[in-house]
Amino acid sequence: MKKTIVILAAAVSAFTACTNLEPTIYSNLTLDQMMDDAKNNSGYMLAPVYGQMRWFNEDRSVWDLYELGTDAWVVPINTDGGWNDNGIWQRLNKHEWQENDPHFSNVWSHLWYGISSCCNRVLYQLESAGIELDEATVAEIKVARAHYYYHLLSLFGKVPVETEYNVPDGYMPRSHSRKDVYDFVVGEIRGNMDKLSEERTYSRFNKWAAKHMLARIYLNAESWLGEEYASKRDSCLILCNEIIASGKYSLDGDYGHIFSLDNVGSPEIIFAIPYDETTKTPVLHCIYAKTFHWAGKPIYAAASAGYNGLRAVPSYVADTFDAEEDAVTHNCVSYNDRRYVDTYLMGQQYDYNTGEPLELNGKPYNHTNFITSPVSADEFEGYRFGKYEIKIGQKWETDQDWVVYRLSETLMMKAECLLRAGDAAGAADIVNDVRSRSFDKSLPESVRMLTAAQLSADVAVDGVTVPYGEFLNELGREFTGEAMRREQLLRWGVYTRGAWWGHTPKNDDHLKVFPIPASECISNPNLEQNDGYVK
Repeated sequence: MKKTIVILAAAVSAFTACTNLEPTIYSNLTLDQMMDDAKNNSGYMLAPVYGQMRWFNEDRSVWDLYELGTDAWVVPINTDGGWNDNGIWQRLNKHEWQENDPHFSNVWSHLWYGISSCCNRVLYQLESAGIELDEATVAEIKVARAHYYYHLLSLFGKVPVETEYNVPDGYMPRSHSRKDVYDFVVGEIRGNMDKLSEERTYSRFNKWAAKHMLARIYLNAESWLGEEYASKRDSCLILCNEIIASGKYSLDGDYGHIFSLDNVGSPEIIFAIPYDETTKTPVLHCIYAKTFHWAGKPIYAAASAGYNGLRAVPSYVADTFDAEEDAVTHNCVSYNDRRYVDTYLMGQQYDYNTGEPLELNGKPYNHTNFITSPVSADEFEGYRFGKYEIKIGQKWETDQDWVVYRLSETLMMKAECLLRAGDAAGAADIVNDVRSRSFDKSLPESVRMLTAAQLSADVAVDGVTVPYGEFLNELGREFTGEAMRREQLLRWGVYTRGAWWGHTPKNDDHLKVFPIPASECISNPNLEQNDGYVK
């Protein structure tokens, strides 16, 4: 008798979106069918494991906790009262969040669903069906599970560690220390990364994507666990060198291409999450719906409007990028760094079909680097997130693939390790290699390049004087909006001490980790709340 498994239909598009092919959807696969072509069917086996990652950029999800509450992005209350939402966005901005705020329960649920209902369940059900998975497939599922755990480690710190799906009725997992969670994640990646393919895979974990994730974890270890983990930067450097030496990736000559609709062809992307508008879920809020004005449909002949929420923090734009703004209009009048215009939607907007400047109620549709206040934002105030190419005919459901890991970050992690180890010249060579594509070669070197002295100097960032402050600024220029800013500010000690537009620092270390959601603590008394929060 043939054994049948029925877990594999969900999220098949995660493996086909980047090719625009019509996938064959199966409601079930027999054991014989699966094993006849196990190599090609591995995508179907792993579809739930990767499909859940598409929720990372949804509203009130993972992206929000890495970027909102930092100096880079804000969701203000509009003058019409929009985005008030009982103050949840303002509490993020002011670092006054509460244990029952929906961001935390949403993110917790999304990540745990990925771990338990996707990774652990797939391993359990395939084993129960009698399918002996090859070593590489098992390793891939475990590394993907470590990816979910990495975010729990970074955001919440003290969480359970669970690898079994079939648990007794009434089972309630217990919290582990942040160090134990760190050790588990590191062990899972180290124990499985060399079993993965060395070939480029784009939207699946290969050896290099796993090593990149581990390098990032090592780089952040000191900020999570204390000064004794500073030595992990040596391990980070080794991993970065291995990825670079593999020759599998190279810097994309066009910064915009990395975030374009055809970015599957970018030589820089190590790991991406594909999206496909035909599947209709989820909506990629931070790219389009969350940031675009509701009257902005004509700009791209769009099928769906935006929600007019997410905006760039004005002080970040002004302080980070090499650009000049008109003091009266707050519009950009000149810039040298092309990443400035590649990152933001700004200035007067035009009708895609007619070319005419857009207006609303007789007012120019003009995004300025100015917001009246965090609780009173006018219609078009604030630059918008424009890093990802917007599709003509854009819908709320997106076709833009989200870049998770790319070679530029590998190089900048290496540069940071060198810089902190005293090799400012070596760091400057890497930084300038990454910067070179974003500056016209006719500009003087003093504009195009950063010196070792500039990178190693003490510089004020958000009002806090820190070593290597200009390097932190450069990370901002290169990676704005890529769900990295919170970790960057934590590594530099600025997250709880810095002041930026609409934000006064609390100088309270317990804010370096988010609370375990109140609803989870109520339903599971075995969970420990993080210090400084109410259980």
